[in-house]
Amino acid sequence: MTRMSLRFGLILCAALGALPRGSAQDAPRKPLPQDRAEGARAIDPARAREYLGVLASADFEGRGTGQEGYRKAAEYVRAHFERLGLEGGAADGSYFQAVPWTMVQAKPAAPGLAVVRGDTPLWSLGVAEGLRGNASTATKVDQALALVVTADPDGADLEALDLKDRAVVVALVRKPDAAAPGDARAVQRLGMAARSRLARAVNQAGGRFVALADDLAWQGAGSFEPISRAGREAAGPAGSARGNQPTICIVRLADAQALLTALGEAQPLAELALPRKFTLDGVHVRLTIEVETGQAPAWNVLAILRGSDPKLKDEFVGVGSHLDHLGKRGETIFFGADDDGSGSAGLMCIAEAFAKNPQRPKRSILFMAFCGEEMGLVGSGYFARNPTVPLEAMVAELQIDMIGRNEEGERGEEKAEDNLDCLHLIGSEKLSSELHATCLALNERAGFAFEWDAEDVFYRSDHWNFARQGVPIAFFFTGFHPQYHKPTDTVDRIDYGKLARIATYVYDLAFELAQAEQRPRIDAEKWSGLQGKARETPAAPIRN
Repeated sequence: MTRMSLRFGLILCAALGALPRGSAQDAPRKPLPQDRAEGARAIDPARAREYLGVLASADFEGRGTGQEGYRKAAEYVRAHFERLGLEGGAADGSYFQAVPWTMVQAKPAAPGLAVVRGDTPLWSLGVAEGLRGNASTATKVDQALALVVTADPDGADLEALDLKDRAVVVALVRKPDAAAPGDARAVQRLGMAARSRLARAVNQAGGRFVALADDLAWQGAGSFEPISRAGREAAGPAGSARGNQPTICIVRLADAQALLTALGEAQPLAELALPRKFTLDGVHVRLTIEVETGQAPAWNVLAILRGSDPKLKDEFVGVGSHLDHLGKRGETIFFGADDDGSGSAGLMCIAEAFAKNPQRPKRSILFMAFCGEEMGLVGSGYFARNPTVPLEAMVAELQIDMIGRNEEGERGEEKAEDNLDCLHLIGSEKLSSELHATCLALNERAGFAFEWDAEDVFYRSDHWNFARQGVPIAFFFTGFHPQYHKPTDTVDRIDYGKLARIATYVYDLAFELAQAEQRPRIDAEKWSGLQGKARETPAAPIRN
């Protein structure tokens, strides 16, 4: 699930459908109707474990959109759909809807970052020696050097320094009590914050920031790894496409000490009165970055199970998850087992259930594994603007995002064992009271204790791009936990029984919607009050 700066409300647990606390896998439930029961047998914890074990493996490197790990994940899901005999759901009949996404590969020219006096090398650092950083534009620097040493990661003490027309290397000597946090994501945030603030301070002082010497920033930086970003068409007016990033190299503090020594200063950085600026006549910084650009691996993976009714088969029930996660950042892999490997494994199980069920439903089922959710709902936004089936033909969109855990508070305010049967049902009654009623009715078979929309996550997963088009949606989510968006979101923490149980419920719900005589309608009053609509008239029929 994408992270946004939204306020969370209090969680209110409804009693409807509540069961005695116990194993989610063993919780009693009513059997499914005969027309879909056979297919449901394909959804079991062992199958979910198999699929998620691959998706959240180290080999798939966190499935970051635009990265090689995402290519592997997309191919894995595509091959699964093809094995099941499902039709490709893209406009060209394939399984891949390409989403514009640019890959930029930056390559520092040898020797890398160098400091010279005339043509005489004084100091240099290449990628093989530990030079890190990123860039999305070609860069050529040959400019007078200023080495600035500071203890302030905000750069306030740089304001008094004259850095005009100089290429600046900033050595950040952190205070002894500023120990590195144990969490890799926190390390990365601290390093990025220092880089951003010091860059601003250098620019305001008239200089050009070319390198930061900071061990925290170095730990969280990559060695000029490829940068991927959504194309403008994919991101849309409110999207997340990133502008060109200037080159900022990241080095270790020991490298800055070596540079200071090369400039003829023997004093240790930590013993200097700070801030301190070092400049020498005729000493320049040289840096050349070459870049190559191309289309990155970014696809929505789409498949269709064609309905059995000659007329209703042209209507679709959508079942979606997001296939991407945060990917690999530096040497750290964000595995994303729950977010949203669990939903993706659930989607694979649901597709298998439909494919193996002897009776096909009347309407068609559209399976959607989206890219770029973590970058701002990019893949689903692209689909909504470039649908491969008419949005007016979409009966509903059922989204599964983070369905493999039991909600657990950061500070122990909620315990996982108290939430074994809880499932968040989000957004179903924001647009369509008819869809909401169907969700409740089928929960009499599933037996979940629903938690309602008290958490402000309605806008934070891919269903939102369908809701704003006026397609009835229901979003299923088991809640947050301390491993959310951390490298520790791993497969060993997953409740596979609960994952399979939710997938069975969503399968049952999708089958019911695909069989129903009447499709769910949008409530006129609810539609008029929806903020952020993409159109005046909803795609679905209106109920006045």
